[in-house]
Amino acid sequence: MKTILSTFSTAAVLLSASSLFNVANASLIFSEDFSGGSSSLVNSADASWTDTSGKGFEVYSVNGAKVRSMSKTYDHDNDASTAEIKIPGGIEVNDDLGNETLSVTFTLDSIVDAGQEFLLTFFAGERGNASGATVEVYNVTQDISLSGILEPVLGAGEWIFNSFSFDAATTTSGDDIQISWTGGGKNSAISQEVADVNLSIVDVPAPATAAIFALGLLGFGFSRFKK
Repeated sequence: MKTILSTFSTAAVLLSASSLFNVANASLIFSEDFSGGSSSLVNSADASWTDTSGKGFEVYSVNGAKVRSMSKTYDHDNDASTAEIKIPGGIEVNDDLGNETLSVTFTLDSIVDAGQEFLLTFFAGERGNASGATVEVYNVTQDISLSGILEPVLGAGEWIFNSFSFDAATTTSGDDIQISWTGGGKNSAISQEVADVNLSIVDVPAPATAAIFALGLLGFGFSRFKK
């Protein structure tokens, strides 16, 4: 039995290691930490921000987090063993309306190779009960949703790391890409809160030797267990 358990443990470690391969060659194509305030969104030369109300954006600094019942700090590296740091900034999706849509559009200037995919990461929270909050990545040029409509995990007063990967095969350099969040909730006092947004192109994990070997070990373990 000890041998079998050891086999399972070894296989689990190898499988975990193989799951990290897809971020080894990440290429960042869009990033926003909201540290520049609303004016940086309006005047950005690389991206165009819009929302449903058309009345501007509710971007805030670290001190504005408490006003919206959010923590001033976040787990910036998604590692519980390291200390949290102050958020560089955040944005409230529902700045004037309930369930408002906030979007950013930019032109992809990177080549997407075969065997690559998109990886969207950001931190999200909620002010009140932001039921119905979503996020979606859309290829405007080709009029197709890349991610489908996704439901982020929202922290009640705390920032939760969200990570979504999806196919990039239909996207080419020069396409306009749009990321859209809906705020959820019934009014502007309730909303999805967003911080530290990054969209990258990463390698899709191939059937690596480690993974194949790990599966072989699992099979061997089950065989020994049956005997």
